[in-house]
Amino acid sequence: MRRQSGITPETHESLSPSMLKSRRDAVTLGLVLIFVVLASRMFYLQIVKGEAYSLMSQQNRTRITSIRAPRGDILDANGNTLVTSRPSFSVYYWYTDEEEAEKTLPHLASILGLEMAEVEKRLLQYKGRYFEPIPIAKDISPEQYTAIVEDAPLLRGVFIEPEPIRFYPGGYLMSPILGYVGEISERELAEAEDQGYTIGDIIGKQGLESYYEDVLRGVDGGYQVEVDYLMRPTGNKGPGIDPKSGSDVRLNIDLRVQQAAEEAVRRAMEEHPTSKGGAVVVLDVKTGGVLAIVSAPGFDPNKLVTGLSQAELNSFLATGQWMFSDLATTGLYPPGSTFKIVTSIAALCEGKTTPHEEFFDPGYHPAVPSLICHRSWGHGSVNLAEAIRDSCNVYFYEMGRRLGMDTYAEYARELGLGSKTGIDLYGENYGTVPDSAWKAKAYAEGRVYEPEVLYSEHMMGAMGQVFHLNTPLQMASLTQAVANDGVRMKPFLAKEILTKDGEVVRSFAPEVAGVLNAEQWVFDEVKKGMAMVTGDPNGTAYWAFHDLPIKVAGKTGTAENPLGENHAWFVGFGPVDNPEIALAVVIDQGGGGSSVAAPVARAIFDAYFEPRLPTDLEAGE
Repeated sequence: MRRQSGITPETHESLSPSMLKSRRDAVTLGLVLIFVVLASRMFYLQIVKGEAYSLMSQQNRTRITSIRAPRGDILDANGNTLVTSRPSFSVYYWYTDEEEAEKTLPHLASILGLEMAEVEKRLLQYKGRYFEPIPIAKDISPEQYTAIVEDAPLLRGVFIEPEPIRFYPGGYLMSPILGYVGEISERELAEAEDQGYTIGDIIGKQGLESYYEDVLRGVDGGYQVEVDYLMRPTGNKGPGIDPKSGSDVRLNIDLRVQQAAEEAVRRAMEEHPTSKGGAVVVLDVKTGGVLAIVSAPGFDPNKLVTGLSQAELNSFLATGQWMFSDLATTGLYPPGSTFKIVTSIAALCEGKTTPHEEFFDPGYHPAVPSLICHRSWGHGSVNLAEAIRDSCNVYFYEMGRRLGMDTYAEYARELGLGSKTGIDLYGENYGTVPDSAWKAKAYAEGRVYEPEVLYSEHMMGAMGQVFHLNTPLQMASLTQAVANDGVRMKPFLAKEILTKDGEVVRSFAPEVAGVLNAEQWVFDEVKKGMAMVTGDPNGTAYWAFHDLPIKVAGKTGTAENPLGENHAWFVGFGPVDNPEIALAVVIDQGGGGSSVAAPVARAIFDAYFEPRLPTDLEAGE
């Protein structure tokens, strides 16, 4: 017989009544304590934390899936579309479970021409967020669309959604300035998580798309999705909110002038194979509005939006077909002879010369014979306006000797060099205005060999060599200030923010960035010399402008480049008597300013002034 444990009748009889009572009391007390603990816990969960857990329960049953808002358009000053969105179809996948995914996703990847590694990477990004549809492919082809529809029974959880996709009608046109969009990265998401972004969202990556992201992106909508306790969608949808489109941004850009500038730069680069790139900035003299801005070669943002392999991207970059850098605002170049404008103003203001004083140029400077003129036999006796016309190096060597680098550096800074202009783009460069303090600092940092400014450097710096570095935007801004008699306007691209109905919600007013306080005759004299550059038969750019119906002024520059061919410069404004536009052109390693950059400027002036010229009929009347 099996022996049992516990209290037997024998043991029970052997216990005294007091012991039995003690045991009954202990058991009763234990039961009471257990009940108290359970009741307390129930009170805490249902009363104290009831509302919080009720909300958690709701959240465990429903999730919000976003509907992305269409981005706003970017327009030129006349309403021409520079950036918009077009309809497309995107493929999404509702994740149910691993077994179903293993059946569906390889087949889907095959239709879309994707590697399974790419699809698995997508799933990994959304791990723990399977209540959201996972984007697998965007802008699918009609053939892919048909294949997915036909194989729908084999593709459980796969669905196709119509979506707006970014479209750049001009392709390469203004690409580094307009920028491009792409899926938000993990780093960007971490930085902007408090701004409502989620995995898979589209965000501006460069240029205006990035700078005006908060304006262009709009407000996403969404709808409720019911999920089970494992966060898997049940297929039931709740009420939703419609997305709100982003606002449009109207620029100061004149598409006609922009296209002419782009074509002229690309033509110059094709005709001079040594060139590595080119940039143009055209400003409204009175307001500072950017009428055209070019950075070539640029890139095709449409390829970035629709998908580009790393191998293709590497090929475009390695062969020089693409360049993401915005040379107009970040490219740094020695200004060469275009800096003679600054030296001229400084020399007149400081009384180091007069409009009528002549200096004899024998082809070299008498104090430093190694400093020669670009014309080996010299220009003879020239005054300031003639020296600008001829771009006489020896004359400006002399002005540099008289002024000293620190003095003309002050005027350069007054005209905006060495500082950001404040244009509405990220990443603008400061540039460099060298002086004695700069050189001492550069020496301490091991960037130059001597701490002091050498005698010859005072002279060479006056004609834009020796450590000077400026952006095309800065040189255009400087030229605008000279054309505007010393009043420098802040360059700006965006003119207005508009609703989709065309209502103006914000306007950008012109701003004065700085004023160079010089007497009017100083500006008149410098403008006179610049007008002779283009209008006098001896002018360095006369051949490019002699038959232009409108009188314009300018200055050529051929900047020495220790790393390759010279950089070709031209800055100018027009009309001479009542300036409307100012511009700067640089062809990176393009050669001579007169032969390479001046024709680009001529094409821009033609495009700007042609619609403003009287017709033959009006002229006859």
